[in-house]
Amino acid sequence: MFIINNILFVLINQIFNIMKKLSVLLVALAVAVSASAGVSLKAQRTVRSNKVINTEMTKFKVSDLKSKADFKVINTQPEGELKSYLRSGEAIYASGSSIYYGEQSNGRMDIVFGENNVVYLKNILYNCGAFFGDNWVEGTINEEGTEITVPLGQSIYWSDSYQADVVLAWGSTAVAYDEEGNPYIEFIPDTRTTEVVYTIDGETITGPQGVAPVEDEANEWWRFEATGLSCYWTDDDSFGGFMEWGTTFTETEPFVAPTVITEIPEGCEINLYYRTSGYIANSIFGIMNGMTDGKFQVAFANDGTVYIQNPSWWHDSYGSWVKGTFDPETNIITIPVGQYLTYNESYQYGIQLMWGYTDVVETVDEEGNPAYSLNYAIDERATEIQFMVDGDYLHLVGSYGDINADFPNDYVATGMMTVYSDDLSMTSLEFTNVEDPFGTIVNLVPAVPADPTADDWYDAGNENGYTRFDFTLPTTDVDGNPIDPEFISYSIFTDDDQIFTFDAATYDYDLTEDMTEIPYDIFNGGYDFGTNHVYFYRTNTGYNPLFQDRIGIQVFYTINGVKNASNIVYFEVVPPTPAVPANPTADSWSDCGDESGYSRFGFTLPTTDVDGNKIEQMFLSYSIYLDNDELFMFLADDYSDLPYNMTEIPYAIWSDGWDFYKGAVYFYRTNEGQNGEEPLFHHQIGIQVHYTVDDIKNSSDIVYLEVFPDTKVNEINAGKTVANVRYFNMAGQEMAQPQGMTIQVTTYTDGTSSAAKVVK
Repeated sequence: MFIINNILFVLINQIFNIMKKLSVLLVALAVAVSASAGVSLKAQRTVRSNKVINTEMTKFKVSDLKSKADFKVINTQPEGELKSYLRSGEAIYASGSSIYYGEQSNGRMDIVFGENNVVYLKNILYNCGAFFGDNWVEGTINEEGTEITVPLGQSIYWSDSYQADVVLAWGSTAVAYDEEGNPYIEFIPDTRTTEVVYTIDGETITGPQGVAPVEDEANEWWRFEATGLSCYWTDDDSFGGFMEWGTTFTETEPFVAPTVITEIPEGCEINLYYRTSGYIANSIFGIMNGMTDGKFQVAFANDGTVYIQNPSWWHDSYGSWVKGTFDPETNIITIPVGQYLTYNESYQYGIQLMWGYTDVVETVDEEGNPAYSLNYAIDERATEIQFMVDGDYLHLVGSYGDINADFPNDYVATGMMTVYSDDLSMTSLEFTNVEDPFGTIVNLVPAVPADPTADDWYDAGNENGYTRFDFTLPTTDVDGNPIDPEFISYSIFTDDDQIFTFDAATYDYDLTEDMTEIPYDIFNGGYDFGTNHVYFYRTNTGYNPLFQDRIGIQVFYTINGVKNASNIVYFEVVPPTPAVPANPTADSWSDCGDESGYSRFGFTLPTTDVDGNKIEQMFLSYSIYLDNDELFMFLADDYSDLPYNMTEIPYAIWSDGWDFYKGAVYFYRTNEGQNGEEPLFHHQIGIQVHYTVDDIKNSSDIVYLEVFPDTKVNEINAGKTVANVRYFNMAGQEMAQPQGMTIQVTTYTDGTSSAAKVVK
């Protein structure tokens, strides 16, 4: 049963059991006290590919054992008599993303008895096959057939990325603490022990015993301090994540893994489909619904056999096939249930295709708030899954659900289910809305792709930054038919329709040669290239910007050597004509109030022009004004950011300045006017924004903030009665209402008047 928290279904039961189903180490190794405690220790290594990187060098060297690492990894089964053994005992072992202490279970070791008293052992350490592969090590058996001797230092895994082995060693584990007080596991090798012995007694084998952890009330991590057969990385001598002791092996029938179909016969007619179904997919972290992307293939053989690749959306990365039959009279495809999409021989479990259903039950969480539980079950009456071919559509027969129903009823469904074979826990369930097809055939002819969209542009604005161009690639051709993204590529164009070259020296994560056209296999999994963006490692500012005015993208669709292209679609990095910027806002003023302090003026610069169109802030500058529209001069002697005295602060300074920012500016003279100095501002401070492109400048209005009351004016006019107020523009023409920069003339009943400039 799973708990639903709003739209996210969070797995709270069997979480560690599910984590064991990961076949590679995905995150940093951590250590838990037990499967139920979930307490983590400091990561020994962080992961990159299948190798984990050391973050805390082991304090003990194993140079004496390194001379033994002359054995190469044996990854194919040697010739000889194969026997399989179920194991029991205790171990420290990696599982999912953590290291655990516990019983050895659901594990086995295979032994091949070869010629000349040579034997080979596979999965010599518990659980290591899930991380390092089902590799073999070599040993010898005595003439009496009672003892197997295995030399240590043999490699059980080789990493090309890190040019390092994981090798067998005898030693102890201990818990140490880093400088910040975080505990971590370190490995202490016993360099005197160069081999281990396994004792054979009929159908039972006793492994090297070692020393189990001893309970210590003063050491909360005592479970992880043991002695036994273990392994380490040769590049940094760090703990390999596996150790066992007290192990015994009981002979069992050699294991035969179920078949997973990875190849189909030649000569099949293959149709490619896009999914259009609703589905419920169960991930490691939760359950989601409503996804309809992904594709799958249906292959028809001449003898009526049919194969479906990636029948489950959730497992489409595995690429395996299931097998069934096709009846051309009814257009029905029949797939027997129980077929495997994957199988892990080390754990002896896989993912099977079934038929089942889900149900939602209302409940409450620990705090008494409404919550829901998701129940699911395999329909044991179902022996097959049927699809119906209907022209360009494929229907999943008998499925039921409504992805558009109100939550939580959109999770109530019947359909094709995938489960883990060992505990029958659900990994996904797919169904179709009423009358909706399960899949729509993909156009495999050289189609003309629809135009992409150029969505946005981002510039970090400094020489160490980057620029990013966001876009949306098409999913259909110009006629609206779906196309396969694997046949798509794209190119980027500069201002003058010049194609942009991505050089391999800059894009060394993804490219091995300079390229002007980025194909699917790069942008689908690249570091700098994505399905909806691309990065440029040179800022657009400076003397030689990447794109002066705009950036473009063109999409290509290539099948069987025939390439068709979309139009080039541009995003205006800079509006083609200098825009009139919208007014800034004058937000705040602060004054520390002593002669050695500073004043700060806070404001917000515009991001659009007066018509609401986006503008690029790199072309903005701003000026500060005093009470009477007097332009303020920033002196280079006072401001270390300035090369000379300036009244207009450009982007290059305020984007990376000490005193100038895009939201504030500092003044190094207090407004209090100590030591006989004049205050900076008697009663108001103003800001005006300029937008300059190709030496053409447009400016906003001056926007003022009342900093202090105008005491002189207030004192003179105190107690007077206003007779009338008139407004004049800067040319002296009278206006009915103030607009823009305006002179306001106030006449009082005593015949006196006052004038002030205002901005509306």
